[in-house]
Amino acid sequence: MHHSRFSRQDRPLLDAAIQAQLGKDRPPGPRIVVGTQTLEQSLDLDADLLITDLCPMDVLLQRIGRLHRHPRPQGQRPEAYRSPQAWILTPPDHDLSPLLQTARHGLGPFRDGDGIYPDLRTVEATRRLILERPSIRIPEDNRALVEGATHPDRLQDMESLGEGWKQLGQKIEGQTGAKRTIAHLHGLEIDKAFDAQQGFPTDLDIATRLGIRDRLLTFDPAPAGPFGQPLEQLPVRHFLVPKAIDPDAQPTAVDVQNDVVLFRLESALFRYSRLGLEKIDG
Repeated sequence: MHHSRFSRQDRPLLDAAIQAQLGKDRPPGPRIVVGTQTLEQSLDLDADLLITDLCPMDVLLQRIGRLHRHPRPQGQRPEAYRSPQAWILTPPDHDLSPLLQTARHGLGPFRDGDGIYPDLRTVEATRRLILERPSIRIPEDNRALVEGATHPDRLQDMESLGEGWKQLGQKIEGQTGAKRTIAHLHGLEIDKAFDAQQGFPTDLDIATRLGIRDRLLTFDPAPAGPFGQPLEQLPVRHFLVPKAIDPDAQPTAVDVQNDVVLFRLESALFRYSRLGLEKIDG
Protein backbone atom coordinates (compact mmCIF):
# COMPACT_ATOMS: atom_id res chain seq x y z
CA MET A 1 0.00 0.00 0.00
CA HIS A 2 1.14 3.56 -0.66
CA HIS A 3 -0.26 6.47 1.34
CA SER A 4 0.82 9.27 3.68
CA ARG A 5 0.82 7.45 7.04
CA PHE A 6 4.31 5.99 6.86
CA SER A 7 7.51 7.01 8.59
CA ARG A 8 10.20 9.11 6.98
CA GLN A 9 12.44 6.04 7.00
CA ASP A 10 9.91 3.75 5.29
CA ARG A 11 8.44 6.13 2.71
CA PRO A 12 11.55 6.07 0.44
CA LEU A 13 11.44 2.26 0.51
CA LEU A 14 7.81 2.31 -0.63
CA ASP A 15 8.56 4.90 -3.32
CA ALA A 16 11.40 2.78 -4.65
CA ALA A 17 9.30 -0.40 -4.56
CA ILE A 18 6.44 1.12 -6.51
CA GLN A 19 8.74 2.71 -9.09
CA ALA A 20 10.48 -0.64 -9.57
CA GLN A 21 7.11 -2.20 -10.42
CA LEU A 22 5.62 0.61 -12.49
CA GLY A 23 8.46 2.94 -13.40
CA LYS A 24 10.58 3.52 -16.49
CA ASP A 25 12.34 0.15 -16.17
CA ARG A 26 9.30 -1.83 -15.06
CA PRO A 27 9.49 -5.61 -15.56
CA PRO A 28 7.33 -7.31 -18.22
CA GLY A 29 3.95 -8.77 -17.36
CA PRO A 30 0.75 -7.47 -15.78
CA ARG A 31 0.50 -5.85 -12.35
CA ILE A 32 -1.98 -3.80 -10.35
CA VAL A 33 -0.84 -0.96 -8.09
CA VAL A 34 -3.24 0.47 -5.51
CA GLY A 35 -2.44 3.86 -4.02
CA THR A 36 -3.80 7.19 -2.86
CA GLN A 37 -3.05 10.81 -3.75
CA THR A 38 0.59 10.18 -2.80
CA LEU A 39 1.08 8.68 -6.29
CA GLU A 40 0.02 11.87 -8.06
CA GLN A 41 3.32 13.72 -7.88
CA SER A 42 7.08 13.20 -7.65
CA LEU A 43 6.98 9.53 -8.71
CA ASP A 44 8.08 8.53 -12.20
CA LEU A 45 5.37 5.97 -12.96
CA ASP A 46 4.44 4.64 -16.38
CA ALA A 47 1.07 2.84 -16.41
CA ASP A 48 -1.12 1.68 -19.29
CA LEU A 49 -4.49 2.18 -17.56
CA LEU A 50 -5.63 4.45 -14.74
CA ILE A 51 -8.75 3.71 -12.67
CA THR A 52 -9.50 6.65 -10.41
CA ASP A 53 -12.28 8.20 -8.40
CA LEU A 54 -13.66 11.45 -9.72
CA CYS A 55 -11.67 14.48 -8.50
CA PRO A 56 -11.05 18.11 -9.52
CA MET A 57 -9.60 18.55 -13.01
CA ASP A 58 -6.16 19.80 -11.96
CA VAL A 59 -5.75 16.77 -9.70
CA LEU A 60 -7.09 14.44 -12.39
CA LEU A 61 -4.51 15.72 -14.86
CA GLN A 62 -1.77 14.96 -12.33
CA ARG A 63 -3.04 11.39 -12.09
CA ILE A 64 -3.35 11.04 -15.86
CA GLY A 65 0.27 12.15 -16.03
CA ARG A 66 1.25 8.71 -14.68
CA LEU A 67 0.11 7.16 -18.00
CA HIS A 68 2.51 6.44 -20.88
CA ARG A 69 5.28 8.64 -19.47
CA HIS A 70 7.98 6.79 -21.37
CA PRO A 71 8.17 5.63 -25.01
CA ARG A 72 8.08 1.86 -25.31
CA PRO A 73 8.08 -0.64 -28.18
CA GLN A 74 4.50 -1.31 -29.18
CA GLY A 75 4.68 -4.91 -28.06
CA GLN A 76 5.45 -3.91 -24.46
CA ARG A 77 1.97 -2.49 -23.95
CA PRO A 78 -1.29 -4.49 -24.09
CA GLU A 79 -2.96 -4.09 -27.44
CA ALA A 80 -6.11 -2.59 -25.90
CA TYR A 81 -4.07 0.07 -24.08
CA ARG A 82 -1.55 1.22 -26.64
CA SER A 83 -3.32 4.54 -26.29
CA PRO A 84 -3.44 5.69 -22.65
CA GLN A 85 -6.83 5.30 -20.98
CA ALA A 86 -8.33 6.60 -17.74
CA TRP A 87 -11.51 5.17 -16.25
CA ILE A 88 -13.11 7.67 -13.88
CA LEU A 89 -15.52 6.36 -11.26
CA THR A 90 -18.46 8.53 -10.20
CA PRO A 91 -21.21 8.19 -7.57
CA PRO A 92 -24.39 6.27 -8.49
CA ASP A 93 -26.25 7.79 -11.44
CA HIS A 94 -23.38 10.31 -11.76
CA ASP A 95 -25.24 12.42 -9.16
CA LEU A 96 -23.03 14.46 -6.83
CA SER A 97 -25.87 16.28 -5.04
CA PRO A 98 -26.04 13.81 -2.07
CA LEU A 99 -22.43 14.74 -1.32
CA LEU A 100 -23.56 18.27 -0.50
CA GLN A 101 -24.91 16.83 2.77
CA THR A 102 -22.52 13.95 3.47
CA ALA A 103 -18.99 13.75 2.11
CA ARG A 104 -17.88 10.42 0.66
CA HIS A 105 -14.79 9.18 -1.16
CA GLY A 106 -13.06 12.48 -0.43
CA LEU A 107 -15.76 14.47 -2.25
CA GLY A 108 -17.78 17.17 -0.49
CA PRO A 109 -17.35 19.27 2.64
CA PHE A 110 -16.94 17.81 6.11
CA ARG A 111 -19.15 19.07 8.92
CA ASP A 112 -16.54 21.62 9.93
CA GLY A 113 -16.43 22.94 6.36
CA ASP A 114 -13.06 21.39 5.62
CA GLY A 115 -12.54 18.35 3.41
CA ILE A 116 -10.28 16.72 0.86
CA TYR A 117 -12.16 18.15 -2.13
CA PRO A 118 -14.89 20.22 -0.45
CA ASP A 119 -15.80 22.41 -3.44
CA LEU A 120 -18.13 20.11 -5.36
CA ARG A 121 -18.64 22.82 -7.95
CA THR A 122 -15.18 22.12 -9.40
CA VAL A 123 -15.82 18.37 -9.23
CA GLU A 124 -19.15 18.64 -11.06
CA ALA A 125 -17.59 20.96 -13.64
CA THR A 126 -14.85 18.35 -14.11
CA ARG A 127 -17.41 15.57 -14.59
CA ARG A 128 -19.17 17.57 -17.28
CA LEU A 129 -15.92 18.35 -19.06
CA ILE A 130 -15.10 14.64 -19.19
CA LEU A 131 -18.40 13.99 -20.96
CA GLU A 132 -17.81 16.89 -23.33
CA ARG A 133 -14.22 15.88 -24.11
CA PRO A 134 -13.77 12.12 -23.72
CA SER A 135 -10.46 12.34 -25.58
CA ILE A 136 -7.81 14.92 -24.66
CA ARG A 137 -4.23 15.81 -25.52
CA ILE A 138 -1.68 16.59 -22.82
CA PRO A 139 -0.25 19.15 -22.30
CA GLU A 140 -1.99 21.03 -25.13
CA ASP A 141 -5.44 20.84 -23.50
CA ASN A 142 -4.37 21.35 -19.88
CA ARG A 143 -5.08 25.07 -19.59
CA ALA A 144 -8.51 24.87 -21.20
CA LEU A 145 -9.47 21.92 -19.00
CA VAL A 146 -8.33 23.51 -15.74
CA GLU A 147 -9.94 26.85 -16.52
CA GLY A 148 -13.09 25.03 -17.62
CA ALA A 149 -13.39 23.50 -14.16
CA THR A 150 -12.20 26.38 -11.97
CA HIS A 151 -13.09 29.67 -13.65
CA PRO A 152 -15.49 31.75 -11.50
CA ASP A 153 -18.03 31.93 -14.32
CA ARG A 154 -18.01 28.14 -14.62
CA LEU A 155 -18.43 27.74 -10.86
CA GLN A 156 -21.35 30.15 -10.92
CA ASP A 157 -22.96 28.00 -13.60
CA MET A 158 -22.77 25.03 -11.20
CA GLU A 159 -24.67 27.02 -8.57
CA SER A 160 -27.67 27.11 -10.91
CA LEU A 161 -28.14 23.36 -10.30
CA GLY A 162 -30.13 24.04 -7.14
CA GLU A 163 -30.31 25.75 -3.77
CA GLY A 164 -27.84 23.34 -2.18
CA TRP A 165 -25.23 24.13 -4.82
CA LYS A 166 -25.82 27.86 -4.37
CA GLN A 167 -25.37 27.56 -0.60
CA LEU A 168 -22.16 25.59 -1.09
CA GLY A 169 -20.82 28.32 -3.38
CA GLN A 170 -21.64 31.01 -0.82
CA LYS A 171 -19.96 28.98 1.92
CA ILE A 172 -16.81 28.33 -0.10
CA GLU A 173 -16.54 31.96 -1.17
CA GLY A 174 -17.05 33.09 2.43
CA GLN A 175 -14.30 30.79 3.68
CA THR A 176 -11.97 31.91 0.91
CA GLY A 177 -12.61 35.56 1.72
CA ALA A 178 -11.97 34.94 5.42
CA LYS A 179 -8.66 33.22 4.65
CA ARG A 180 -7.59 36.12 2.46
CA THR A 181 -8.40 38.59 5.24
CA ILE A 182 -6.46 36.55 7.80
CA ALA A 183 -3.50 36.30 5.43
CA HIS A 184 -3.56 40.07 4.90
CA LEU A 185 -3.75 40.80 8.63
CA HIS A 186 -0.88 38.44 9.37
CA GLY A 187 1.34 39.66 6.57
CA LEU A 188 4.77 41.07 7.35
CA GLU A 189 6.40 44.05 5.71
CA ILE A 190 9.46 42.67 3.97
CA ASP A 191 11.36 45.96 4.19
CA LYS A 192 11.24 45.99 8.02
CA ALA A 193 13.09 43.86 10.53
CA PHE A 194 10.90 41.24 12.19
CA ASP A 195 11.28 42.77 15.66
CA ALA A 196 10.23 46.15 14.25
CA GLN A 197 6.85 44.94 13.04
CA GLN A 198 3.97 46.76 14.70
CA GLY A 199 0.83 44.97 15.77
CA PHE A 200 1.97 41.46 14.83
CA PRO A 201 -0.08 39.09 16.99
CA THR A 202 1.84 36.96 19.49
CA ASP A 203 -1.06 35.07 21.04
CA LEU A 204 -2.53 33.36 17.96
CA ASP A 205 -1.92 29.96 16.38
CA ILE A 206 -1.09 30.89 12.78
CA ALA A 207 -0.53 28.15 10.22
CA THR A 208 2.24 29.04 7.76
CA ARG A 209 1.90 26.00 5.53
CA LEU A 210 -0.27 22.95 4.93
CA GLY A 211 0.20 20.26 7.53
CA ILE A 212 1.48 22.65 10.19
CA ARG A 213 -0.88 21.12 12.77
CA ASP A 214 0.31 17.60 12.09
CA ARG A 215 2.64 16.06 14.69
CA LEU A 216 6.09 14.62 14.10
CA LEU A 217 6.87 12.00 16.71
CA THR A 218 10.42 11.02 17.63
CA PHE A 219 11.25 7.56 18.94
CA ASP A 220 14.31 7.40 21.20
CA PRO A 221 15.53 4.72 21.19
CA ALA A 222 14.22 3.85 17.73
CA PRO A 223 12.45 0.46 17.57
CA ALA A 224 12.64 -1.77 14.51
CA GLY A 225 9.90 -0.80 12.06
CA PRO A 226 7.74 -3.14 9.96
CA PHE A 227 10.05 -2.84 6.94
CA GLY A 228 13.26 -3.53 8.87
CA GLN A 229 14.31 0.11 9.23
CA PRO A 230 14.69 1.88 12.60
CA LEU A 231 11.53 3.85 13.35
CA GLU A 232 13.04 7.22 14.19
CA GLN A 233 10.33 9.70 13.19
CA LEU A 234 6.67 9.23 12.37
CA PRO A 235 4.26 11.94 11.17
CA VAL A 236 0.74 11.89 12.63
CA ARG A 237 -1.99 13.72 10.76
CA HIS A 238 -3.78 16.36 12.81
CA PHE A 239 -7.15 14.59 12.71
CA LEU A 240 -5.62 11.56 14.43
CA VAL A 241 -4.13 13.60 17.27
CA PRO A 242 -6.27 13.62 20.44
CA LYS A 243 -7.72 17.01 21.32
CA ALA A 244 -6.09 19.10 24.06
CA ILE A 245 -2.94 16.99 23.94
CA ASP A 246 0.34 18.46 25.13
CA PRO A 247 2.12 19.99 22.12
CA ASP A 248 5.36 18.35 23.25
CA ALA A 249 3.86 14.88 23.85
CA GLN A 250 6.00 12.03 22.55
CA PRO A 251 5.32 8.29 22.23
CA THR A 252 5.38 6.13 25.33
CA ALA A 253 4.77 2.46 26.14
CA VAL A 254 6.46 1.48 22.88
CA ASP A 255 6.15 -2.24 22.16
CA VAL A 256 7.08 -4.28 19.08
CA GLN A 257 5.13 -7.46 18.30
CA ASN A 258 5.57 -9.38 15.04
CA ASP A 259 6.87 -6.33 13.12
CA VAL A 260 4.03 -4.19 14.50
CA VAL A 261 4.89 -1.18 16.67
CA LEU A 262 2.36 -0.29 19.38
CA PHE A 263 2.65 2.98 21.31
CA ARG A 264 0.68 5.57 23.22
CA LEU A 265 0.42 9.29 22.72
CA GLU A 266 -0.85 10.28 26.13
CA SER A 267 -4.20 8.43 26.36
CA ALA A 268 -4.44 7.42 22.67
CA LEU A 269 -3.21 4.04 21.42
CA PHE A 270 -1.62 3.72 17.97
CA ARG A 271 -0.42 0.87 15.80
CA TYR A 272 2.22 1.17 13.07
CA SER A 273 2.56 -1.73 10.64
CA ARG A 274 3.01 -2.47 6.94
CA LEU A 275 -0.47 -0.98 6.53
CA GLY A 276 0.74 2.34 7.91
CA LEU A 277 -0.28 4.27 11.04
CA GLU A 278 -3.64 3.48 12.65
CA LYS A 279 -5.33 4.89 15.73
CA ILE A 280 -6.85 2.10 17.82
CA ASP A 281 -10.19 3.00 19.35
CA GLY A 282 -10.97 1.68 22.80
